[in-house]
Amino acid sequence: MKPANKKNGIKQTLSNSLFMLNHIGKVSPWRIPAIIVNAMADWSKGLIFRVFVVGYVLNQIQSSTSLQKIFLVVGLLSLLSFACHLVNIVLKNCFFPRSDLKIQSHFMKLAFDKAREVDLECYEDAEYFERHIRALNALKSRPRMVLDSIEMLIGALFGFLALSGLALSLDGFMIFFIGLQIIANFVFARRENYERRAYEVELAESNRQADYIRRVHYMPEYAKELRTTNISDVLFRRFIAATQNGIRVIEKHGFKCAVYRLFVDAVCTRMGYYLVILFAAFRILVLRNMMIGDGLMVAMAMFSVTEALLDQENSFFQLHEHAMYIGDLREFLDYEPRIQENGAGAAVAAPVQELRIENLSFSYFGSGQKVIDDISFTVKGGQTAAIVGHNGAGKSTLVKLLMRLYEPTSGNIYLNDREISEYQLSAYRDSFATVFQDFKVFSLTVGENILMRRTTDSDAALLRESLRESGMLDTVSSLKYGPGTRMTREFDDEGISLSGGQAQKIALARLYAKDAPIAILDEPSSALDPIAEYELFEKMKRVCEGRTVIFISHRLSSAISADVIFMMEHGRIIERGNHESLMRQNGKYAEMFRKQAEKYE
Repeated sequence: MKPANKKNGIKQTLSNSLFMLNHIGKVSPWRIPAIIVNAMADWSKGLIFRVFVVGYVLNQIQSSTSLQKIFLVVGLLSLLSFACHLVNIVLKNCFFPRSDLKIQSHFMKLAFDKAREVDLECYEDAEYFERHIRALNALKSRPRMVLDSIEMLIGALFGFLALSGLALSLDGFMIFFIGLQIIANFVFARRENYERRAYEVELAESNRQADYIRRVHYMPEYAKELRTTNISDVLFRRFIAATQNGIRVIEKHGFKCAVYRLFVDAVCTRMGYYLVILFAAFRILVLRNMMIGDGLMVAMAMFSVTEALLDQENSFFQLHEHAMYIGDLREFLDYEPRIQENGAGAAVAAPVQELRIENLSFSYFGSGQKVIDDISFTVKGGQTAAIVGHNGAGKSTLVKLLMRLYEPTSGNIYLNDREISEYQLSAYRDSFATVFQDFKVFSLTVGENILMRRTTDSDAALLRESLRESGMLDTVSSLKYGPGTRMTREFDDEGISLSGGQAQKIALARLYAKDAPIAILDEPSSALDPIAEYELFEKMKRVCEGRTVIFISHRLSSAISADVIFMMEHGRIIERGNHESLMRQNGKYAEMFRKQAEKYE
């Protein structure tokens, strides 16, 4: 994974913002014009009410204009203001929410597709993983925040130009006050924003630690340990440490932010506003060359100019902040995986003749230690092979290499005398039906968890047979919605919460439901008792008849009936053969088998 780009200058901010807008334009082409219209309408209704209506009425009263004419003009201005307000309401309540969902779906689809391609080794890179999480989290709200910032910028620019033009048309000397506010805003507001950004960045780590500790105390997977140990006290001390660090950050930056805010409020807002009022009062009362309404319009215009300047400054800094998150997203989407789909690759021909490994070695990302160390073996088509050994011997890593979830550090894997990288990636993986050691169930229906796709009415027989073979048919049939019952209760109060052994049987049903020539079971009986384990392997032998079966286990009783057994230790195959021959060798396999047999006795 290439390193993150830490520089986010004007060029990078512009590039990342245009990237986001380009994608938004593809999925919601009217969104950008709509935010321009919305920004101008929002500022226009404020200008009409705060500046023109009040100023016009006062001028007409001072000029003794008829009440009828005043009512007519004010009525027309009110209708114009209502029209602007109506545009805001319709866009914000009807168009924008629909557009937001389309935009979010578009970016989520890009992210989900990329997440399926990213090499698993990336998840062992802490820096990459952190950027990955930031990118995905940003997609929930960042596109909308970018649009809001751009809308603020457009509206502020429109308001600044309109109001400055009005103020200058009434009195050219207003250029002095406008310049004063621009300079004050540029100097003090900019410094305040930089200081506040530094404050937020340094505080983020403390907040992240505190959020983690809060999550731990309400997530169900931590409930048992929290109630039966004193780990909550340890976590609370960490929470206090994070809080104290947050206090130090506030002490470091809080006073500076307050000083800059004081100057922004005093010079950029109040002082300039008061000077304009005094200047208008001088012209009205002393020089008598300005009407009361014009003086009020000038004062209100200059007050709104200040708002527009602050909005512009804030929008620039917001876009700079958004650009950092967009940069993470772009790096994530631009990542080129080492293991890619080979569109021109070969299809997997049936039947499987053999699966052969030659001089295979593998080390995880950032580690020089070999998890798999120069192993070679062959599994013939239709054979049942057991890969056994203690935990940490490298068995599960070998499964990931066979599934081509990782690329080996050295050596090769062959299927039917063809190196596996020569096959189409999806076709190669589809030739395996796999139950992983750390399998997951999803908050979807039982049927979707078994077939791992959307189910249809035509799947009823397949689901029933898969459940029967896994031993879960009676349990699922007794449920109100049968295979249509949602697993977990996260989104459905009528969902089913399964025990570890039951969930493992659902995972095994996936093996039965997928008609793949090679079946891989990584510790399939780890959550089962010995009797259930025996029944499982008896069913597995019957259901997988004719398939090539590779199962991983540290329980050697499950390996007795295998055609060939590979004993692994420290990433190497130290013994091989069937059960009888390995027992005659009286080596590590025989020693481990006898120790486990004693426990059963």
